[in-house]
Amino acid sequence: MNILLTGGAGYIGSHTIIELDKAGHRVIVVDNLVNSNLESLRRVAMIIGKEVPFYKVDVRDAEALSKVFDENKFDAVIHFAGLKAVGDLYRNPWSTIITI
Repeated sequence: MNILLTGGAGYIGSHTIIELDKAGHRVIVVDNLVNSNLESLRRVAMIIGKEVPFYKVDVRDAEALSKVFDENKFDAVIHFAGLKAVGDLYRNPWSTIITI
């Protein structure tokens, strides 16, 4: 399967890439790099033995995201882009609650 992974350059996303690759899937990453770093994708590439297709795109940018969909055929999307970091949950666990 071709899988779009938003937030793929983050901690959880980078680990997910490795597991998806082990399962035989092709992963394409979209990340704006606000809470992540390209170094994580370089390390993933070393682990899995190949580069991971990457788009520096903010998922809130509809035009840029449409271009990603125009250039690829996806069977699934895993959405981890959220402007939160794992460490935030430990420092302030209530920060993830959204009130409307």
